[in-house]
Amino acid sequence: MAENGSQENVQNGSQASVQQDQKYLVKSAFYNLAGTVLKVLAPVLMIVVARVFDKALFGVFVSTQLWVLTMSRVSVLGLDKGLHRYLPQNLVQGRPRYEGVMASARRTVLFASIITVAILIGAQFNLQRLSSGLSMLGTAEISLFILSLVPWSLLHVFAGASEGNRHPQYKMFINDFAVSALAPMIALVIYFAGATDKLALPIGLLVANCLGVVAYYFIIKKQFPEMPWRSQEKLPPGLLSYSLPLGFSEVVTSFLLRMDLWMVLALIGPEAAGIYAVMVTISNGLKTIRQSYNPILTPVVAGMSADRIKTDLKPVFSYCVSMVTLIQLTIGFFIVLFPEQTMMIAGKSFITEENPVAVLGILMIGNLINGMFGLAGPVINGLGKSKFMLLMNIVSLVFAIGMNYLLIPKFGIAGAALSSMSYQILQCVWMNVYVRRMIGFFPYRISLSVQGLWILSLVGLYVLLNSQAFAPGIPMKAAIYGGAILLIVATFYFQGLAGQKARLPKRKKKQ
Repeated sequence: MAENGSQENVQNGSQASVQQDQKYLVKSAFYNLAGTVLKVLAPVLMIVVARVFDKALFGVFVSTQLWVLTMSRVSVLGLDKGLHRYLPQNLVQGRPRYEGVMASARRTVLFASIITVAILIGAQFNLQRLSSGLSMLGTAEISLFILSLVPWSLLHVFAGASEGNRHPQYKMFINDFAVSALAPMIALVIYFAGATDKLALPIGLLVANCLGVVAYYFIIKKQFPEMPWRSQEKLPPGLLSYSLPLGFSEVVTSFLLRMDLWMVLALIGPEAAGIYAVMVTISNGLKTIRQSYNPILTPVVAGMSADRIKTDLKPVFSYCVSMVTLIQLTIGFFIVLFPEQTMMIAGKSFITEENPVAVLGILMIGNLINGMFGLAGPVINGLGKSKFMLLMNIVSLVFAIGMNYLLIPKFGIAGAALSSMSYQILQCVWMNVYVRRMIGFFPYRISLSVQGLWILSLVGLYVLLNSQAFAPGIPMKAAIYGGAILLIVATFYFQGLAGQKARLPKRKKKQ
């Protein structure tokens, strides 16, 4: 009797965790849908800056901002990602549920401060002059940029703590939107108030990051009211050992994601980098949608037993892929049909001899492929294989550098876009083969073939428009886009994504 009661308790606990995962996925999907609009608005606000400031200065600003972001990933050492797993384990292990949060924050501030001081000293000797791309920035501008490092690093830690506590909406609304939107807005206000353009941009970034940290102070305090903010707890060894591989992988990924823009800056110059930065900013609206599902899918997969992997992974994974792909397609059709109009947000000077249809289309296709097949990465991390992800990212970085050196001198910024798409295809193929070897099956439902046909249709439309064989006017393009949206909504409805949501198989109790 006792044994039967124990088995029944296990079954009830398993069913409860299934229901919790389902509710969490549905709620997170809702936040992602709401945040999608905000994620699209943030890049648009950044592009507006390009209308006001010089193209070359805008290119240097975006490149330098991404460099500071990369340094923030170095400072964090993967602790933000480590908190995704460590905080839920606090409850399982009977530790204080906030353990690791403030220790991670203090360690991050220490490393970020060391890097900041080193860069400030270098700026006093004008070491930025050694880089042709940064030579137009003076000591004051470089110093203001690097002062954003400490608050930006803290944003990562507090976002990771919120995600580990199953509140991903805070990162979506603060890190992904609010800070990204406030930086250009504040820069414009400061510029029109009389500051020089070179100072307005880094000041806007610094103020926006500081405001984000202030907002997180109250949010973290609400989530962990019992947590002492002046605690001297040491960084838990288990958290550090788990986070370091993720941290190295994040650093490599940061370089990988920005290598094409940096190499355009180095090989062609700041003006071309400014044009390419606008295109990357637009296409990143698709990339952030896929990336926003990483912290949602990873903890769910990490909480699955071997039996649940066999039964629950495919529906959960396919639901996430369906949502990501349909949202991306909605944006992708607009970019393909109205590339010139999209680029005009930045101003007429950004419409050059470089075909915006070609470059934007290539970047968009790469991100669509990544949206369809790239969620294999969170599955791999959820299964504890972070070392594989580090190896893959290192190989991809070397591959991307080689492709950029070959393609940028020959094709210009279109070559950078081709390089970006090629390494994403390499990663998707490699990750899915690895997942197949680990779990014994591909986690894609057959219904996802509809999303695959949608992507092929969009690629076909891109090729048709880019070959000039079909040149419809604005009214015809608007009609095509309207029809595509109706069909995408119909796909969403008939696939049961609105009603069934991420419904997982029900458990049958053992007799």
